[in-house]
Amino acid sequence: MEEQEKNRPAPYAASTGTTPVQTSAEDFARMSYRERLALKRTDPEEYRRLREG
Repeated sequence: MEEQEKNRPAPYAASTGTTPVQTSAEDFARMSYRERLALKRTDPEEYRRLREG
């Protein structure tokens, strides 16, 4: 039980997934390669929109 408590993220850091996150062009410009790749895999249309500018 204590092991699960240690691995649980803090409530303020955990995402509930209820609010859609809108990525701005400025956020996209600051993303690392790994973050951009994750976005491309999870939401290709959003990635394409941000990539085109």
